[in-house]
Amino acid sequence: MTSFPAKLARIGAVICAVVALSSCRVDQSVSLNVKPNGTGTVVVVVTADKAIVDKAPSLAQDIRTDDLKKAGWEVDGPTKTKAGGLTITLTHSFDTPTQATAILKQVSEQRGPLHDVVLTRSGKDTNSTWTLAGRLEVSGGLTSFIDDAGLELLDVSPYAAEVSDAGLDLGDAVGITFTASLPGDVQATTGIQKDNVITWQIPMDGSKVDLATSTTHVAVGTSIARVGRTLLLALLALWIVGTLILLLLVANARNRRPRTPRL
Repeated sequence: MTSFPAKLARIGAVICAVVALSSCRVDQSVSLNVKPNGTGTVVVVVTADKAIVDKAPSLAQDIRTDDLKKAGWEVDGPTKTKAGGLTITLTHSFDTPTQATAILKQVSEQRGPLHDVVLTRSGKDTNSTWTLAGRLEVSGGLTSFIDDAGLELLDVSPYAAEVSDAGLDLGDAVGITFTASLPGDVQATTGIQKDNVITWQIPMDGSKVDLATSTTHVAVGTSIARVGRTLLLALLALWIVGTLILLLLVANARNRRPRTPRL
């Protein structure tokens, strides 16, 4: 089956070519959303601005998503944005942290911006620690967005030369963000935290960003419920014991009561 990056190689080449020749912009976000029970979703959103759509009017038709759907991805779009651009949203659910790690690897593969990203969980259901490790890096310029097969087929390397000759900054043309929403309270992170969402802006100059994030999740409601059930059972046991003792005392008192003589 066609890999995730290879499936988008054609649209990637079109976007790279347009970006190289004009002041256009394409933004991509990868979001990891994890629930306390270990399930969740990986969401990829790619948005091309109006300038790209104007210069590549067949862009929407160039996107083929059949293989992505067969691989378990839910596809929304491509649809037009209010600003006249084009956006497509890809969503893949997972049941365990191990599956989430595999999906993130599928999204990025060797040339992508996500390197050795691993999600792990330790501890019990009511008291668990979540760890997100790996690094964010774009070291191949435009070629980072196309896999080996696409690079060989499409010969995208001239685009890098055109970008250099035109004095364009890749960061001005391409933006990539990675966000993670993990259960519990954040203990440490290298990203920017807002509420329970952590965001990293992936640099386009070849520098590296270490994810290094950990959270601790304590299911207070579940813990209280378990303590409450234990306390209730203890009180019930005491009530039963107390009732039995009371019955025994009453029976003993009746046995000791002097009998009234019969006439």
